[in-house]
Amino acid sequence: MNEIVSGAGAEGAALTEWDAKALLAEYGIRVPGGIRLSGPDEVDEAALSALKPPFVCKVLNREGAHKSDFGGLRLGLSTVAEVRAAAEAVTQAARKAGLAVDGVLVEEQADRGTELVIGGLVDSRFGPCVMVGLGGIFVEIFQDVAFRVAPITEADARAMLSELKASAILGGARGGKAVDIEPAVAALLAIGGADGLMLSQEGRIAEIDINPLILNDAGAFAADARIILTGAEATPLPAPVPLDEAATVTRYEALFRPRSIAILGASATGTSFGNEVIRHSRAFGYKGKIIPIHPKADEVEGLPACRSLADLPEPVDFAYVAIGAEAAVAALEAAPGKARFVQVMSSGFGEAADGVENERRLKLAAEKGGMRVLGPNCLGVHSPRGGLTFVGNALPGAGPVGIVSQSGGLAVDMILRGQNMGLRFAAVSTLGNSVDLKPADLLEFHLADPETKVIGLYLEDVRDGRRFVQRLVEARARKPVVLLVGGRTDAGRRAAASHTGSLAADSRLWDGVARQTGVILTDTLDGFLNALLGFQMLVDDARAPVQRVALFGNGGGTSVLAADALARGGLSVPNVSPETRARLDALGLPPGTGLDNPIDTPAGTMRHRDGEVVGEILDILVEGGEFDAIVVHVNLTVFATSSNQKVDVIGNIVREAVRIRTTVPEAPRLALVLRSDGSEVTENRKRSDRRTALDAGLAVYDELVDAAAALSALAAWERFRASR
Repeated sequence: MNEIVSGAGAEGAALTEWDAKALLAEYGIRVPGGIRLSGPDEVDEAALSALKPPFVCKVLNREGAHKSDFGGLRLGLSTVAEVRAAAEAVTQAARKAGLAVDGVLVEEQADRGTELVIGGLVDSRFGPCVMVGLGGIFVEIFQDVAFRVAPITEADARAMLSELKASAILGGARGGKAVDIEPAVAALLAIGGADGLMLSQEGRIAEIDINPLILNDAGAFAADARIILTGAEATPLPAPVPLDEAATVTRYEALFRPRSIAILGASATGTSFGNEVIRHSRAFGYKGKIIPIHPKADEVEGLPACRSLADLPEPVDFAYVAIGAEAAVAALEAAPGKARFVQVMSSGFGEAADGVENERRLKLAAEKGGMRVLGPNCLGVHSPRGGLTFVGNALPGAGPVGIVSQSGGLAVDMILRGQNMGLRFAAVSTLGNSVDLKPADLLEFHLADPETKVIGLYLEDVRDGRRFVQRLVEARARKPVVLLVGGRTDAGRRAAASHTGSLAADSRLWDGVARQTGVILTDTLDGFLNALLGFQMLVDDARAPVQRVALFGNGGGTSVLAADALARGGLSVPNVSPETRARLDALGLPPGTGLDNPIDTPAGTMRHRDGEVVGEILDILVEGGEFDAIVVHVNLTVFATSSNQKVDVIGNIVREAVRIRTTVPEAPRLALVLRSDGSEVTENRKRSDRRTALDAGLAVYDELVDAAAALSALAAWERFRASR
């Protein structure tokens, strides 16, 4: 095996198909019977005597070219003469295409069957990955594929096959014969399992492409195979070491509860971002020691200043650096060990061509000085538990949501918009270029941190993707993780020589990571924040997983859209039972009320019997025990701007929802939707009622589709946990 790989040549070279199949066979993947011949002259009765017709003849070369592109194969051959003629034809076709010929391969033609493609590739972020899809000529037409990061488990392999649109074919769709998938599962494990080719030959194999893998009554056969090498042995991504959670939490204590802070870049005139960090943190409740660093001033923001970081009498827990890139690097180089954590807000590093050297020096200074760096090119850390923030008007008080963001500006939106939605934060960290601390490092902290119950991540470049995925796999979705990835649809990362590589767009790899780990993948900032709010308010291990949802409120059309959104998320909006329907009918509600779910209650119904009907309907839905979640929604404009204010319908709806949330512990998950037209009177009312509901622990959304997406995220996470 080692000889096959080692003797193959330079970077980007491929094993011949003969060698590739020999390697696959050593890992348990069956290949058709065949022989390797040096050329057409060796084709005779004796050479073919051990094989059964019909035959396939293929030219062998080490350049990885697709044989179908230049006429390098012939099928359905029956006689020695046909094979000899085919060998001559494919050899000439290769030479005409400018390809070096390494002999010919004559094989028994595999019986027809269901064709899959199975492959492996080394991604620059995640390391070895594995892929399966609908194979043959359809692989790049339909692009029906599923990816995972290696190593995969048997459960992963089965899930990958079930995700394919072609899975119905494997199951015997439209009267067809069901396919035994066990050989395909075994082949996926042979490529991407813990002992599979991609990991055991890591650093030597760049890509594997088996297309097709034919599944038939005799099993699974690799009818065609290409293995592309890295050339000179590459350095594999390091395997993650076991995580010591207690030590991890302790390690970051100085970052999230700093006893002392140094600020580089605070101006004596009070105009810099460093000054704002001092003001914001003091207003936020920071009680520790703040030391402004200024080369001339004795005092900044009313605080005694120090001339340089190097002049500090003792190390600080946290240093905030908001000065020019070269000055920032020089300050750290001159002050080894003077800060445990350093946040470099400054730009002018690796994000710009002329800043690469600055970034190299920054990393080296941190390593030599034993300092951990966040950034550069990021805004700061927001830690309610420690009173530290870079954001003005941040609400004090710690919560359960931990966020890691590679965008500082987006982190500000997450904090300010999030707190207005009801999110409360354990910490929000910005990492920028991630020259030292990477998303995987802060993910480890939040997974271990007892104060973090829900994790949110905004990523643009995951960097240490292998460790990132491994930590998520190890966590087994014990905490919900919501992920927003920037640039996920860019499929042009690199030109690839195989089907597997060309199909490995960012979006597909991230989809695979989400399915492999239980992470909830979102596409927009609103979707990200809504999902976090749902997890913060609705997660409860004692409850049954969400599946059946009741919709109750005024607005038939928006209920229909919400039902569609819930269905797309795998949830149902079933009709109420006959027993529940009878109880609802007994209320004697006005004509026009819909009682089958969605329960559509127009304005007149909401005002019925001075508004008591709202609580009565909710009680019936809760007591029926038919639903896992209830979404109560109200079009605020209908009531807030009405001349009929005899009944406070909005207040009644909110009070009844709060009553259920706070006094009926066995009630289904409950969410409230307050829909507004954006007018001042409606927005004022919405703001007041939102605060009342949030204080009671209710998740509040702007639109029904937002609540539907949040419930779908919750349900997906619960289904994943139940599968593990």
